[in-house]
Amino acid sequence: MKTQLIICTILGALLLQIPSAVGQTKYKIVDNDEKIEKVINNKNNETMLVIQDEVRFSISRSPSINTSQPALQNNSISLKNGVFGLAIDASTATMLDILGIPTSTYKANDDTILYSYGRNLWVTTHQGLVKKITTENHWVSATLTNLIAFDNRFNSEWLIEDKVGYEHDRALLVEKLPKGTFLKNGRYRLSLSEDQSVHLDVVIDLKIFDGEKEWLVNGFEYGYTDTSFLDSSHVASENTSAYSDVIAFVDSKRIAGEEVSLDELNKQGYLPIFDAYTDNGDVIQVYGNNLVLNFTYGDLSKLSVYEGVFRNKQQSADWKFGKHYTGQPSSEIKALYGDDVMGYDDYLQVFLDDAKYDLYLVENDSGAMTLVELEMEFF
Repeated sequence: MKTQLIICTILGALLLQIPSAVGQTKYKIVDNDEKIEKVINNKNNETMLVIQDEVRFSISRSPSINTSQPALQNNSISLKNGVFGLAIDASTATMLDILGIPTSTYKANDDTILYSYGRNLWVTTHQGLVKKITTENHWVSATLTNLIAFDNRFNSEWLIEDKVGYEHDRALLVEKLPKGTFLKNGRYRLSLSEDQSVHLDVVIDLKIFDGEKEWLVNGFEYGYTDTSFLDSSHVASENTSAYSDVIAFVDSKRIAGEEVSLDELNKQGYLPIFDAYTDNGDVIQVYGNNLVLNFTYGDLSKLSVYEGVFRNKQQSADWKFGKHYTGQPSSEIKALYGDDVMGYDDYLQVFLDDAKYDLYLVENDSGAMTLVELEMEFF
């Protein structure tokens, strides 16, 4: 079987000034008939992803910035021609060629990957083929979405079938595209008569202007409506020990007074379930459904443990980092730091010589305030 190999060359030089743009990773598509194994990092600091019917892992990131994303071929959303020129069942390589480098990559399960371009365009691929393109985010929590860099190419200037655009009212939608069908969720569905499995759903939301309620076009979903390939996405993409191992590794480096670099973490073989760029060029990595790492210029700058950052996975997991752990009583935290603790019952803040803790607490069944989430910024 012919296999496509994506070679992602990571630029070594870092920019002194970071413009607001998505991260830079250069792609080259080459033919490869024999090689089927996956290489995460080789000695030349390259990342290679082997695609054999499917994409098995996310694209590597670098703190450098790409200012040359391709211009959009068009602003058209069409059943026959796809979204901005990208059609259903196109390959991941075609997606990269048409839309450029994704801002974030989420490995939902072994066969399914969700890419985002900024916060307003989401592309789902299954076994290396595009299955859905949408403005709607069903997978990533607001906590995580708010970290993703914007991609200003994907604004509100699109047109559905060259007739209806963003915030056009429902009456105009029906007038211009009369062959659609309203669904129970208020969406308006357009279908190809020859393929009833692929649809273009127009998202209609209620908005209020000057006290007046209006039903207006707010987005779209294009692709297969059967998304059974996502049913297993609640299964962790890496075992629980990997999540705990990353915390333990970071904690051990901190105890030793050493910084943690992105390259060093990759060399340990830890594979994030999600990675992304922020607007300032930081790299975000997520392990499991709870651990979020921020890297600035390649070094770990922030560690956060949340109840959950994906909408379709188990929310909470027991964790331990340094002196802190899930369910830790606030009284114990205050005893650890004494007068250095600031804040209120459900939020505590601690400044150390080399870091700052933000600690978030909830009331348990016994009425005690206990630790549930933690953010730690390194100086």
